[in-house]
Amino acid sequence: MLMTSPYSISGQETGRETTDLAGLVDILRRGLPQILVTTALALLLAVLYLVFAAPSYTSNAVLYINPSPNRVVNETAPAPNSTGADLAIVDSQVAIISSDAMLRRVVDTLSLDKDSEFSGAGPLTKLKSLLSNSAAPDAKALAAEKLAKRIKILRAQKTYIVEVEATASSPAKAAQITDTLISLYLADQATARAEDERRANELITGRLGELRDEVRQAEDRVDDFKRRNGITVSEGGIVGEQQLGKLNGELVAARATAAEAKGRLDAVRSAAASSGAALDAMPEAVRSATIQRLREQHAQVARRVASLSSQLKSRHPVLIEARSQLGEIRAQIDAELRRIANALAAEYRIASSRELELQRLIETSKAEVSRTSTAQIKLRELEQDVATSRDVLGTFLQRAKETREQEQISVPYARVVSPATAPSKPSWPINWLVLGLGAFGGLGLGIVRVLAGAQLDTTVRLTPRTFQLGNHALFPIPALGEARLSRIGSVSSRLPALRGTTQETEDLGRALVAVSEPESAAETAYRQSILHLLASFEQDRHDSYPSAIMLCAADRESEAASVALALAQSGALRGERVLLVDACSTDATLSATLAPDLTEGWATLLAKPEALAAHTVRDSKSSLAFLPLASADLRLLKRGERRQLAANLAAAALDYDLVIIDGGALASDESASALLPLVDKVAIVARSGKTPQHRLDDLLRALAPVRDKISGVVLTGTGVGRA
Repeated sequence: MLMTSPYSISGQETGRETTDLAGLVDILRRGLPQILVTTALALLLAVLYLVFAAPSYTSNAVLYINPSPNRVVNETAPAPNSTGADLAIVDSQVAIISSDAMLRRVVDTLSLDKDSEFSGAGPLTKLKSLLSNSAAPDAKALAAEKLAKRIKILRAQKTYIVEVEATASSPAKAAQITDTLISLYLADQATARAEDERRANELITGRLGELRDEVRQAEDRVDDFKRRNGITVSEGGIVGEQQLGKLNGELVAARATAAEAKGRLDAVRSAAASSGAALDAMPEAVRSATIQRLREQHAQVARRVASLSSQLKSRHPVLIEARSQLGEIRAQIDAELRRIANALAAEYRIASSRELELQRLIETSKAEVSRTSTAQIKLRELEQDVATSRDVLGTFLQRAKETREQEQISVPYARVVSPATAPSKPSWPINWLVLGLGAFGGLGLGIVRVLAGAQLDTTVRLTPRTFQLGNHALFPIPALGEARLSRIGSVSSRLPALRGTTQETEDLGRALVAVSEPESAAETAYRQSILHLLASFEQDRHDSYPSAIMLCAADRESEAASVALALAQSGALRGERVLLVDACSTDATLSATLAPDLTEGWATLLAKPEALAAHTVRDSKSSLAFLPLASADLRLLKRGERRQLAANLAAAALDYDLVIIDGGALASDESASALLPLVDKVAIVARSGKTPQHRLDDLLRALAPVRDKISGVVLTGTGVGRA
């Protein structure tokens, strides 16, 4: 339940109310009728919407968007290397499909600006134009704007699948819009790809001439540099370097030949210096055919001389001739050996000359190669420039061929996976969804309304479980239902029929019937609460003196008079002598009902106690005594007169067991304040859900002088029985 501002009773302060589960349930229980009515109204609105709402149909188609480049011609084109780049391409294509330009093309193709569903400016459009102080949009722009609200582009996360949805008033129109949008998108993509390839081809073609000139100029610079620096290339190499290599090889061979010739010559000279026989053993002599032939002849002649020497005398002419032939042969051998030695000397001289010449040529070639090597550094740079220009030119030539072919074969990014079809049932309204939203919306709105009303409610709503007044109790009195007023006459002789009476009088009659002859569950609960309240007041009752209890109302709607009458009647039914006093001059409901004829003689009230007895009215059926003090305006009494009245009432009360005083709204009517000194207990009466909190605060401040006498709070109309 909800408590409001803090206040203090008997030194105990109560805080602002908190919301707990029990309080929330109680708020919802009290507001259940409002919740049900709100829910019923929401359901009714939902049903009316289903009856009168025009159905709409949604047709969808599924596209697969390929983020990879077109590889129909260029199969070596690189593919995107990251998922993020792929998804960015897909998102870009989704934005193209839903772009204003694409929607305007759909409007132009299907003439939607002439369709009543998409044409015409509604109230909201006119109001927007007035607020923005701008001219109304043309028909095609308005149709495209409305079409944009009917188009949905959905893409599943991390996939290349895109779903295109279009909503229209008929299935065929929805499918037609979807197909048209997809067809225009695919055609636009193919055209855009072809246009891109055409522009690329034009740029490449324009660049080819420049690249050819650059290659030609680079080649001319290389040739000119070679001519100026005497660089000749043959068989893939510089001629000077090749010649130097060959000369080095020939020099090595010449040196080897000279060394060999010198070695043979030195051997011959050494042999000639030692003895002539050594020459015969020389390799050149051994290899010479002439020497071998002469040696054979020499051997034959030598054998013949030896044979003749053994047969003839030394002076024999034949022997002398033979010896002469042997000498001639030997002379020929020596001459041949000398010729060989001279030939070796000549060969050595030639080899030495060859070696010297080659050394000279090599030195000259080295100087030339050194010069050309320095020039080759610049030459390589020029050749690299030529190679780079040729590579770029080759790439552009290849790309030009590809773009020319690609311009004729343009494949769009997307392809249709599932074409649009006419839906068989409307996409909106969905009966169960509308009814469910209506029911839950109405229920939620009703609950919010009840809870908001409870939060904004400043009246007192208290229960025993959520409210404590220090050591004082809270007494909930449940509300009474409709009672048959014809029963009231059988209960009290002072309330015969109550036909045509006021609401306050009827409340008194219902309270009297409930405590006297309860029939319904509400009347029984009311009677039990009154008996519990009476028992609580009599706990500290003195045996020799009557117990005086004053009921003070927080406001006029607290039903303090009904509670006072019910308490007095309950005490009387228990056989006690009960005096009921009406001390509320501004709202004398009890006096007007129980003693309407007593209007004179009030001047004697202050004379002596016996005067009060003369004005006391008794009920013959219940022996309840009633003193209508409120018939006199107690507010006009002076301080001394008030003390005298309280003394007289105290003396008259000695004849009773229980005195119950209806003090009324003491904060606004201080009539009963004169009787506060003689009462034993004070009970505050408030109406649950009716009494404002500030009225209760005002009453508590008015009762501050007698706060020790406050016994508790009687809360009427709580809807609960005894706690």
